[in-house]
Amino acid sequence: MKVRYRMIFAMVLAITLVWPALGRGGAPQTIAFLTAPWGVPPDQALLKSFEDHSGITVQIISAPSAEMYTKVQVASAGRRAPADVIFLTEEAPSFIVAPGYMEPLDARVAKSADLNAGDIERMDFWTVGGKIQGITTYVQMVMMDYNAKRLRAGGFNAPAATWDELRRQSVALKQKGVDQYPIALGAIDWSWFLMSLSAGDPMFDGSLNPVFSDSGSPARKAMAMLLGFFSTDKVITPDLLTKVTPHDVFMGGTGVYHQAWQGSLAVMNNAKISKQAPDVQYLLMPERHFTWSLDAAIGLSRFSGKKDAGWEFIKWYVSPENQRAIFTAVGLVPSRKSVQQALNAEGAIQGFGAMAEQAKYVHQLPRTVKWWGPWTQSVTEAIRKAAQGQLTADAAVDAVAKRWNELKAQYKQ
Repeated sequence: MKVRYRMIFAMVLAITLVWPALGRGGAPQTIAFLTAPWGVPPDQALLKSFEDHSGITVQIISAPSAEMYTKVQVASAGRRAPADVIFLTEEAPSFIVAPGYMEPLDARVAKSADLNAGDIERMDFWTVGGKIQGITTYVQMVMMDYNAKRLRAGGFNAPAATWDELRRQSVALKQKGVDQYPIALGAIDWSWFLMSLSAGDPMFDGSLNPVFSDSGSPARKAMAMLLGFFSTDKVITPDLLTKVTPHDVFMGGTGVYHQAWQGSLAVMNNAKISKQAPDVQYLLMPERHFTWSLDAAIGLSRFSGKKDAGWEFIKWYVSPENQRAIFTAVGLVPSRKSVQQALNAEGAIQGFGAMAEQAKYVHQLPRTVKWWGPWTQSVTEAIRKAAQGQLTADAAVDAVAKRWNELKAQYKQ
């Protein structure tokens, strides 16, 4: 009898010791999380708490976006999981979601009482083919900001309300010696998109025809003006002919106007890393004000064998605590409305009112079509050729319209 009691006691003790590590997730498991560098959970103590509570160990694989897309495409084509959980941002809708590499989450969202999906913004963008492909992690409109102090030094008390006015101000700022290169826009697709959309060009019609190529379109004028910033006006530094984004140039002290993002003020007004601090403010996009969003999401690989554990991690990742940690670390605006409101009440979100006003003018681009990613690469190539004098503005627009129609026909076969 004593032997039996000792055995029972040993079993109870073992269960007692192991149970905290199992948490709600069952047997201990290790899952892989493939993410862009800025998607890595920044608060390691918070992540460790999740791992201890759930019994789920998270192996983080951080890679640049292009490398991420390749990893997912190659593995998924062989019906293998590149990771259990995948971070979705930028061109992921085209490269990862549209081909069917993500696991639909509808049933899990419906059953999950602790997720509170109604608190999470812009889930509709990640609902593709009638299925939820990812849970929004942060919201990020493409925006513009400017250095108000430098603008005043040039004699301007308010930011430009039109692109023509922005050009005139920038030329004047250059001539007055306030800034040699007052505009921080890259020779990239985004610069043309934001100028075109804000000027009122929808770019595509309901049948995905490229109306930006219509004669006299705002997009044609935008292309000519963008190229003129580089060549004729010389108000953009030649360094931005090859850079992927203009952000480091602006942070380094070059520029009065800057293509930014929702949450950029937290970075640009941080004197430890930005020479523009503390004078940066948002402006409402010029003219018709429209922009598009580049929200991020997190989802499950369709080919993961650990979907339950992956789902537990996703719910933790979009929790208010982790969204706060991400905002504190890198300034990305939480997708949860409740967290946004709390941070604003605390005075933590700079330019919250300007963000709310800009959010009234979001015109989504068709980023979930399979050919979007390849097409945007061709747009940047055309802009760079034209900025170096190899194409006219009209020829660049015609070239990218032709490429759009070719890819559209190819992918729809």
